Amino acid sequence: MTNNETEIRFSDLLAMLLKASKVILCLVLAFGLIGGAYGAFSMLKAQRGEAQGTIEAAESRVALAESNLSGIQNALAFRRTVMIPRAEQKVDRVNLMTAQLREYMDNSIYYSMNPFHRGAARLRFAVETECADEAGAQKGTEEPRAGIVVAYTQMCPFTAETMDHVRTILGLETQTQYLEELISVKNVEDHFVEICFFYDDLQYAEKVVEYLYQTMTALGAEKLQKHNTTALPVYTGYEVDWEMLEIHTANEESMAKAEDDLLEAIGALTELHNETVGEQDLANASNALAAAQSALQRAQNNSGKIEVNVGSIAKRATRYGVLGMAVGLFFGICYALAKGLFSGTIQNHNEVVHRYTFPVIGILPRTKKVWFDKSIRKLEGEPPGSLEATAQSLLSRIGEHSACLISTDCKAVSERLSAFTDGKVKVIDSIINNAEAIKDLSCFDGVVLVEERGRSRVDLIDAEVMRAKALNKEIFGIILA
Repeated sequence: MTNNETEIRFSDLLAMLLKASKVILCLVLAFGLIGGAYGAFSMLKAQRGEAQGTIEAAESRVALAESNLSGIQNALAFRRTVMIPRAEQKVDRVNLMTAQLREYMDNSIYYSMNPFHRGAARLRFAVETECADEAGAQKGTEEPRAGIVVAYTQMCPFTAETMDHVRTILGLETQTQYLEELISVKNVEDHFVEICFFYDDLQYAEKVVEYLYQTMTALGAEKLQKHNTTALPVYTGYEVDWEMLEIHTANEESMAKAEDDLLEAIGALTELHNETVGEQDLANASNALAAAQSALQRAQNNSGKIEVNVGSIAKRATRYGVLGMAVGLFFGICYALAKGLFSGTIQNHNEVVHRYTFPVIGILPRTKKVWFDKSIRKLEGEPPGSLEATAQSLLSRIGEHSACLISTDCKAVSERLSAFTDGKVKVIDSIINNAEAIKDLSCFDGVVLVEERGRSRVDLIDAEVMRAKALNKEIFGIILA
């Protein structure tokens, strides 16, 4: 589904800096003004003559203590606001993944079956159509018959009422999950439809297959072109299912890895909470700053009036202003990179391509104007895009299938995009915690994810993908806004 390791290119880092250029500029100007003001003030103190040497030394010690204290505070703040929340998110994410996998392994009937002695009941029925005249007979009935066969195969997954009746036949509780895994409906040899139900008790399995056949043909007679069906029973019994064996092995390996990852994530989080070295350094730096400030205050009390040298003050203010701008640039770059790398949101087209296996159907223009927009797109390797072109690409991608647009944070963009498809592609609410949206999703063959750069969170996208897969819906691709 996803690839947790995302390639980070140097051009992506440059793009992150350009996106945050306004913030970086503000920090540079703010630190420059602070540095210039500090330089002018310190020079005024320095011009107090010979007696002011003590004040300069005291100011230097204060500045050093403040810088040291600021560095330690920033390091601790980074740990509290970035490292620890990130570690907690990883624990929650891995814990959720482990719980979901364990819940599936505990409740899936298909997973609990023995792959070396798996029971299966099958029923195959032929579809025949009639021609109204001789010209129709010469043309043949392959084309309408193929459409009817495809329609029958698309009746799975069945309605909730149908699945409840299947549970009744099997004598299962109404809350039994993953029952759809036991049913397989496929096209065989163009005009045959094969229904297969995997179950160890063949007597019940045959009853379910017969019920599904009656349900499908009754619905087909009502909804589809006039046709005839002929039931042809095929092999029913026990067999070896190598694909099931591979699925069992893969699930067990995934569970073992998830449990190891969870222990590792919990250990890393515990280590961050137990780290106390930074707190001791912070106390020492605070004491050093207090001592330096006390020494400076004593020196100022002993100083006399001085003659102000405006030229020297201007030079000192300029020098410290440049230094402050450099510090502001450094913190601005750190802020931009930290926000881009650790925010947990999708940043650009490159990250989507490397993180997800689904194709990128289209890229919409940015909703907010940013500085260096063309340069950012060039660095990120982002192809140009528009609503019209993306809508055409979307329609081409889904073809004859029915699809809907889903997103947690970009419903407005999705609705505009849907308008450009003349309503052929509908928009539904997020399927993560919205039962009504999940119900609406049953009317479509698959979904298209609409996500916004710098806003859509990776964990929410993963949750959408997992929910769509759990509902057996095809994910046609991703549209990036």
